[in-house]
Amino acid sequence: MTTECAGEEFTAKGKEVLEEGWKAVERKVLADILNRKQELTALPNAAENECGILNAELKEGQTSPPKHFTEDLLLHAMETASADSMPEGVERQGIGTPATRAATIEKLVQKGFLERKGNKKTKVLLPTDKGKALITVMPEEIQSADMTADWETKLLQIERGEMEPNEFMIEINTMISSLVKTTEAAKGANALMKNKIIGVCPNCGANVVEREKGWFCENRECRFVLWKDNAFFKRLGKRLDAHVADKLLRDGRVRLKDCRSAKGKTYNATVLLGTEADGRSKFSLEFEGGC
Repeated sequence: MTTECAGEEFTAKGKEVLEEGWKAVERKVLADILNRKQELTALPNAAENECGILNAELKEGQTSPPKHFTEDLLLHAMETASADSMPEGVERQGIGTPATRAATIEKLVQKGFLERKGNKKTKVLLPTDKGKALITVMPEEIQSADMTADWETKLLQIERGEMEPNEFMIEINTMISSLVKTTEAAKGANALMKNKIIGVCPNCGANVVEREKGWFCENRECRFVLWKDNAFFKRLGKRLDAHVADKLLRDGRVRLKDCRSAKGKTYNATVLLGTEADGRSKFSLEFEGGC
């Protein structure tokens, strides 16, 4: 909205959300966890003839979801998580320690809960289906960084003689006993994750589904499997993750950059997926200009 005052033009902008979508979730998270509130800038009500409007323009658009975390951003978020709730004098702040945070992220990637995506310059961390299943069944108190702050507070109280160690351990045992009751829900989410179809078996045409150790053909008489802990990809200095498995099953090949030879040199190559006579998977390399 554009107005005129003392011969000068002034522009005022306001927002009115018609459907909050993911913004409703973000607003709740910021309010509950970060103690931040988001307020929209609304235009004041103007009475008729109170001022003359020179120009008004209505624009429609859609908001963009928050950007995915890079590793640096996630490390910073881990460092500052629940920092305001931490008591004075504690050695550890946030989630983990400077020595363990990067290793924690790497372990989540290795275990298949996170995957790195992007180009060589910028990679983001995305949760895998396995990671989403874990988040689904994990109790909220375990997910919250406030639990770390609470434990650090009580450990400091023990250090000062304000709390008995046995009292703290009783609280921990009680919490663990309560969490054990969620076992059945965890089994349900694990089964849901295992039943996810990611492609078609190149040997028999049945569905290929994810299991803990790899991607298996649903046909029990078929021996086709893509192992997550794959020796062929290890020799290349690569991991056979969900993205690679999807490409192999869909296209029969996947282009890999910066593969590492036994002598430590890097090269680019295409991995071709095939099957042995008995249905087991086999791999070969294709280079530019021929195999």
